[in-house]
Amino acid sequence: MDEREEKYRIARKRAKAKIDFLRHLVTYLIVIAFLAVVNNITYNGYQWWLWPALGWGIGIVSHFLSVYTFKGSLFEERMIERELEAMDDREIRD
Repeated sequence: MDEREEKYRIARKRAKAKIDFLRHLVTYLIVIAFLAVVNNITYNGYQWWLWPALGWGIGIVSHFLSVYTFKGSLFEERMIERELEAMDDREIRD
């Protein structure tokens, strides 16, 4: 596999992860809005919909961090570069 194909594969994987996150976020917003409406139509007192919003919201935040912060981050890029350099050095010595 040449370098261009490898870059395309990585870019495609990152784009898919971002699209998956956006789908997750939109689903969260729709479901939580629905729960809030149901809660306020049926009972205008205790706001129980906040509990699933909080629990699922934690999942949304962790998904965001995994897609936009940790995966494909500059730190990961630097570590990959170091590993590639180390592999090249080993090949030269062998």
